[in-house]
Amino acid sequence: MPKILKYILLAAAGIGLIAGALVAFVAATFNPNDYKPQIQQLVKDKLDRTLKIGGDIKLSFYPTIGANLAGISLSEHASNKEFASVESVRVALQFMPLFSKQLVVSQVEVRGLRANVLKRKDGSSNIDDLIGKDKNKKPGPTPPAGGQEAQKPMQFNIDHVLIDNAGFTYADEATGARYSVGKVSLKTGRIAAGTPSDIELSVQGLTATQPKASLEARLKTRVTLDTGTQRFKLEGLDFSLKGEAAGMNPLALSLKGDVEGDAKSLKSAGLTLELDAKQGERTIKARLATPLAANLETSKFDLPKLVASVGLTDAKSPDKPLSLNLTGAAHADLPKQVASLEFTTKFDESSINGKAGVARFDPPSYVFDLNIDKLDVDRYAPPKPAANADGAKGASGKPEQPLDFSAIKTLTARGSVKIGALKMSKLNLQNVRMDVKAGAGRLEVNPLAAILYQGTMTGALALVAAATPQVSLKQTLSGISIGPLLKDAADKDMLEGKGNVTIDVTGQGATASAIKQALNGSASLNLANGALKGINIGAAVRSAKDALSAARGRPSQTQAASAAEKTDFTELKASFTIRNGIAHNSDLSMKSPLLRLGGEGDINIGADSLDYVAKATLVATAAGQGGKEASDLKGLMVPVRISGPFSALKYEVDINAMANAAAKQKIDDKKEEVKTKVQDKIKDQLKGLFGR
Repeated sequence: MPKILKYILLAAAGIGLIAGALVAFVAATFNPNDYKPQIQQLVKDKLDRTLKIGGDIKLSFYPTIGANLAGISLSEHASNKEFASVESVRVALQFMPLFSKQLVVSQVEVRGLRANVLKRKDGSSNIDDLIGKDKNKKPGPTPPAGGQEAQKPMQFNIDHVLIDNAGFTYADEATGARYSVGKVSLKTGRIAAGTPSDIELSVQGLTATQPKASLEARLKTRVTLDTGTQRFKLEGLDFSLKGEAAGMNPLALSLKGDVEGDAKSLKSAGLTLELDAKQGERTIKARLATPLAANLETSKFDLPKLVASVGLTDAKSPDKPLSLNLTGAAHADLPKQVASLEFTTKFDESSINGKAGVARFDPPSYVFDLNIDKLDVDRYAPPKPAANADGAKGASGKPEQPLDFSAIKTLTARGSVKIGALKMSKLNLQNVRMDVKAGAGRLEVNPLAAILYQGTMTGALALVAAATPQVSLKQTLSGISIGPLLKDAADKDMLEGKGNVTIDVTGQGATASAIKQALNGSASLNLANGALKGINIGAAVRSAKDALSAARGRPSQTQAASAAEKTDFTELKASFTIRNGIAHNSDLSMKSPLLRLGGEGDINIGADSLDYVAKATLVATAAGQGGKEASDLKGLMVPVRISGPFSALKYEVDINAMANAAAKQKIDDKKEEVKTKVQDKIKDQLKGLFGR
């Protein structure tokens, strides 16, 4: 037995000496630089690209088989323009494991790699020939089955990989977009089957033009590879992204968790994504945690149990931070360009559930279906500046801010929103329904319906992001209580009653005030059992007799409107034609037991003012309503001019016009009396003539 062992050792030593001598002979006699022209010519023949190797090729054979190359560059296809270059490459393999079909890489080191990828306008790229996208290339013959023993896969064992100072650019000629990476560094530990390996990756100078971005990224993780099942596992994944993107500066994004999978699928029991950013005056803090299931073959992704929180703080309203907590599930199908989210959330005092998603990625098309129990929009709106007399500037004297419809220009969306109780611009609405459609720079809400102020509202609203923003509104209010509505909507206490109101208007302008001054369209109202507030026309009529007797030389009597005064009515009807912000009416019809009221005049919507002549006619005695006897004025028209801003209305009774009307009425009455007497006298004479 000892002799056998001795012979084996001697044989092994002999083989080792022979192998060493062979390696030494090859190393001494073989110069790889002699083959550089052939290598370059082979690349030229096969790829029609120019390969340059500026430095010497250095080889080592024991204990590792290695190669060092420097100053390498590769041209574009059929061109001398440089496509990629490398400052130096070092690859080393362990020699002895090759005999047992094991690939043990001692080193993989790449320094100073640069590459420029270009996508042309026709959809082709400058790397199609390198990645096998050759339409004219025929597939090779399929090797016959059987007859040969299937080769076992080569095992690998890499001591480390190092990539230092690599850079890339990508340009799209069709869109003009350009993306670049200034410096990429990668460092790994040992990479072998079943052996955990630490990996560190850093990316600096990551820039993009569409969308504009300037970022740097870092990745740390521990990877374990299973060559038998061809699966991998990432433990302690820690990815961070910092810089500027999507209008956020600074931006800090991190992703942490564990991931496992293979070339076909990925899964994670839990990933955590955190965002800390500033967008203008707004600070955003968000956190998302979810399991992950991804099918890489079909490009489908599922987040089955998503939990997210978002906090927003605006420097202009630091006392009104917004917070949102959301739970739900998300799904994405990239080939179909579809992504969806089903969620339930609590936003401040609002409970929200529904669906939201993307029906197309490029250009993006959004879909949504939201249900909200209650929402107070005024809670989150910034305070409105007090208006000056011209209504165009706030108390600070700054010009009115222009309307910004820019978000509508590229928006494509459709969906529905239902709100149980909504407060907006001081209006209180219930059972709100809004069906929204946006596209081609136009946003339309149709129907825009709700229950409000004891009645209902139905109609449509449209916004157009033209060079001069455009607005159109069409609404029918049925059975509403007009007083509380005006009080909440415009802070005006001018009118009471219940009935119907229709509005159909369009306008355009750079500001809200400009749109009010440019309104065109029509409106109408039909109210019952209400009152005109601020003026008592009945009282003016009841004092007409005294006014007539003292009216010599006095053309009119002017009084300021008083909140305590009002004119009751049983019916009020009017229609308006609106041109350039002026609503004109000529068919007013107001009825009460005491009065009939007609009139004609204008409402200046832009200036919030009124210029109107009401024509009141007494149809009964005023005694029953606490006034003095006025039967002698029955049927007499009393002109009352109402004018001024809504905040300080004044009215005046035109005594001269009323006196002239009274005199004319007396003359007419006298003529009628004379006519009647003449007719009676003729009748008597005729009777005597014919004896009848």
